[in-house]
Amino acid sequence: MKAPKLFLRPLLFMVVIFGLISVVTSATSAQRLKREMTREYESKALALAGSVAESDLATILSQDAGSVQARIDRYHRIAGVSYVLVADERGEIMAHTFVPVVPPVVRDLVADSAGLPGDEYVLRDIVHQGSRFLHVTRPILSGLAGAVHIGMDSEAIAANIREAVLEQQVVTLVLFGASLLVAFVFILNISKPLKMLAEYAGRVAAKDFDSVPDIHSRDEVGQLARAMRSMAGHIAEQVNSLEERVQGKTQELQEARDALRRKVDERTSELMRANTQLKIEIAERKVIGEALRKAERKYRTIFENALEGIYQTSPSGRFLSANPSLARILGFASAEEMMGSVYDIGTQMYIEQGRRKEFLRLIEETGEVKNFVSKVRRRDGRSIWISENARCITDADGMVICYEGSVEDITLRKKAEDQLKRQAFHDPLTGLPNRALFLDHLRMAMERSRRRKHLFAVIYMDLDRFKVINDSLGHETGDELLRCVARVLERCGRSVDTVARFGGDEFAILIEEISAPRDAIAIARRILDGVRQPFTIGGNEVFTSASLGVVLKTDGYDRPEALLRDADTAMYRAKERGKSSFKVFNQKMHDQALKLMALETDLRRAVDLGEFEVAYQPIVCLETRKVCGFEALVRWRHAEHGTIMPGDFIALAEDTGLIYAIDNFVLAEACGQVKQWQIGFGPHMGELLTLNINISGKHFGQPMLLNQVTRALTDSGLHPSALNIEITESALMDDPAKAEEVLRQLKALGARVCIDDFGTGYSSLSYLQRFPIDVVKVDRSFIDGVEGNQDSQAIVRTVFSLGKSLGLKVVAEGVETPAQLAFLENEGCRFVQGFLFYRPMSAAEVHDLLAGGSIGS
Repeated sequence: MKAPKLFLRPLLFMVVIFGLISVVTSATSAQRLKREMTREYESKALALAGSVAESDLATILSQDAGSVQARIDRYHRIAGVSYVLVADERGEIMAHTFVPVVPPVVRDLVADSAGLPGDEYVLRDIVHQGSRFLHVTRPILSGLAGAVHIGMDSEAIAANIREAVLEQQVVTLVLFGASLLVAFVFILNISKPLKMLAEYAGRVAAKDFDSVPDIHSRDEVGQLARAMRSMAGHIAEQVNSLEERVQGKTQELQEARDALRRKVDERTSELMRANTQLKIEIAERKVIGEALRKAERKYRTIFENALEGIYQTSPSGRFLSANPSLARILGFASAEEMMGSVYDIGTQMYIEQGRRKEFLRLIEETGEVKNFVSKVRRRDGRSIWISENARCITDADGMVICYEGSVEDITLRKKAEDQLKRQAFHDPLTGLPNRALFLDHLRMAMERSRRRKHLFAVIYMDLDRFKVINDSLGHETGDELLRCVARVLERCGRSVDTVARFGGDEFAILIEEISAPRDAIAIARRILDGVRQPFTIGGNEVFTSASLGVVLKTDGYDRPEALLRDADTAMYRAKERGKSSFKVFNQKMHDQALKLMALETDLRRAVDLGEFEVAYQPIVCLETRKVCGFEALVRWRHAEHGTIMPGDFIALAEDTGLIYAIDNFVLAEACGQVKQWQIGFGPHMGELLTLNINISGKHFGQPMLLNQVTRALTDSGLHPSALNIEITESALMDDPAKAEEVLRQLKALGARVCIDDFGTGYSSLSYLQRFPIDVVKVDRSFIDGVEGNQDSQAIVRTVFSLGKSLGLKVVAEGVETPAQLAFLENEGCRFVQGFLFYRPMSAAEVHDLLAGGSIGS
């Protein structure tokens, strides 16, 4: 569409103005877009580093390089990420995605960032092999667990920015073009009236007066349009009058022609309907005849070739007709042979007597039978399972003509069902009943016990040290051991008893029809003796033992699960007694289990709510009779039960893993408190105070102990030499190699190591030379006996002599009487701890004590 020349100059002026505005807007928007996308890629790099540091914390803390490597490989596939590297707190590289080695420039950055404080992150631009990278460093756990380093390809970022800027400029260009288009349309709209008048003038020249332009403007163009509209209306009236006269004559001719055509069509339709009806009758007869023939062939084919047996029988029990499949199912060569041989279905085919009568009774009541399953005899004497579906055929008077139906051989399905039932209720490894079948037998035994005097017992068994055998000799050996133990249990039990495997190394035995509880006890002893015998598996002689829980009083239970639960509780009590034994359940065990569960719930809530406090028992220097240090002791301030001592909840805290949070709280609280006393009471008194902290042996299996001690010392400002880490002998014996490594790390930190309760464990005296021990605390059980027990006196003298020879500091704990103190002083003891001097005290009480100047050197 072409615009009038009159409007070309305004259009050119608008093009110039819009062009300048678009260029300026595009330039400023491009700069802003570049800055925003640069910040976005930096945020993406920081987010990825934070994701690696937080989501994989457990894997990084365990220092499992393989798992960390697998994890960072997935981050490496993220668009824009060039490399990912994880380093520990010393700057040692744990895992990376470089092939084959880490470049020197990146290794230097990793080493420089090893000491980053807190959670600060660092962004750097580096150049490697001619390419630029954005390097991000993100500490893990404030740097205590290392740091994550991620490199983003700066050239890829720049390319993305250029693409975004180009897209923005294209959008600006499109908007500029759209603006030009709108201006062009506006000009066309202005020139439209003139163009309409010009076109109308052309139509008038062609004698077309219909389409008069509708222009309502009040200018000259509007006046011209109104004049032309008036002229067109006059001419149109003359033309319409002429057309109406012509149309009237034409309509008269059309009506006459339509009347003639209707008469011809009516006669033709009558003839066609008669002809069509005749053809339909002929075709129907042919179709019906052919359908009858096809149906006969179809149903004959189905009858002859059906996989199911199809039959018709008389009410007396003879086959009237049958297909080959039924003959094959019953073992006959043909249907004719079968119908000639079988004259009484009830006695010749059904194995179960009265089955035919049941069939006739059902079909008489309902007129049909469905899925009538029976066991029948084939011609060769072999028995099979069949399923019948049949109905009764009667005449118009309701008299029975015959029975017709189908037969399906379901022998394989019955075998499969039996196999599935066995698999559902038996252990596939040992062939013993599983938990579901055992609970069913136990439920029936409980019902029999309610109806009549029926004594029974339940034994729950768990193998001791089975995991060690499984891990050392392999799962195949473990599985074979379970099968051997299953056979032992079957031999120890009787035919009326139920031996089951619940999974893993757990078994259960239901002992029925016993005359007295001693019968169950005798079987439990036989089981222990049988399991103790060596098993030869794969050329190895394997030894094991078992712990048994026995429930003898079974008359007070409503659910079998509750009975089994109590047997399990008794079994764990047997394990606690030293394994390879049995324990008979009593109500006290159940009450203890409920109490322990409630205590665990309260303990978890106490950790969350901070219900723990630290008490301090002074350690006295006998030379000055003044306090020279403290042992930090935890106390639980329970909302209902008051103060709970450590002996009542520490073991539970170790089992549940809550001991880590409790020990960490005591460590941080005590270090901070002792440092405050050192500062508050001056260099001549407080700086000499030491702190003894009890650490659970569970910490030796975790890599965070050293970091926790370091953080506590750093946060509190306490000098490492003032901290004594107390551990028990049992903690050293569980994993001596790991314990030695951790203790040497603590020594390298500057802390001292103290053996608590010395003499009560089973450790070798050589451990005093192997481990970096500084302090030995003589257990209170020996101090209690020094007043009149010569053996205790000799043991204490030996410990003092041994400590003096090895250069160890010896502390006697549990000193409560003057006689005990006199003996210790006479033997050269320098440090004591006990109620004779001070009981455990709160921080406020210790403050008052120290304010009195009771601090020794």
